[in-house]
Amino acid sequence: MTKHFIDKQYDVEELDAKRSFGRGEKRGDYADAWQDTGNVVLVGLAGSGKSTLAALLSERTGLNVLTPANPEEAVKLLGGSGRIIVLGDELVEDVTVQPVVHGAGKVFYLMTDSQTLSSRVAEGLSDVDAEQLWRDMSARLAVMEPQFYSVLHFILQAGRSPEELLDDTLEKVAF
Repeated sequence: MTKHFIDKQYDVEELDAKRSFGRGEKRGDYADAWQDTGNVVLVGLAGSGKSTLAALLSERTGLNVLTPANPEEAVKLLGGSGRIIVLGDELVEDVTVQPVVHGAGKVFYLMTDSQTLSSRVAEGLSDVDAEQLWRDMSARLAVMEPQFYSVLHFILQAGRSPEELLDDTLEKVAF
């Protein structure tokens, strides 16, 4: 029998064989960073819920939330330990910050679509061109998503409720 999986062909000898995947024993790409720092790093575009999740995480874990204002402060904070660090997209994009993010702790990318992001950002603004904001968010997402992927350990579906994001994050922090 032949099965197709993502444009690759595999021969399967046992027709009824099953393989299941679960939580792995080793998480070598991020375990050391977490053990060494105890940091939780949240990245994403404006409107993804980074600040809301950070506040909930702080309540639950007792860790302080820090939001650096510039690249120098970001690099300094990422070098510390036992904190929740919220990085805006402009900091993740910075050439001095980006190389240190992945090793600074467990990095969570709050991912969602540009329509959701623009809707959330527009909520706090009185006179906004929603169509233009959506276009701007779409363009920014296209630029930043590969950069978020280059530093992340986990992706959180930011369209979910803050409580669901909190539970998901706490489960992953416990690895």
